[in-house]
Amino acid sequence: MSILLFLKSLFAQPTFTSGERVNLILGGSVARTDGYVVGHAEGGVLVEWPKGGASVVNANNLSLIG
Repeated sequence: MSILLFLKSLFAQPTFTSGERVNLILGGSVARTDGYVVGHAEGGVLVEWPKGGASVVNANNLSLIG
């Protein structure tokens, strides 16, 4: 049973909580840095960027800043 749960977790959409810091990764390189997760929207995750306002981004393109 644990093997099935592990395989399921490989395909799960990543989740982020409000206030977490993230980077936007596009095409294998960092496109935007130091964003703050504001919340979740229908199209993805709402992220506020220090330069350039806010945008809704696919969660698969975000990486959590440690």
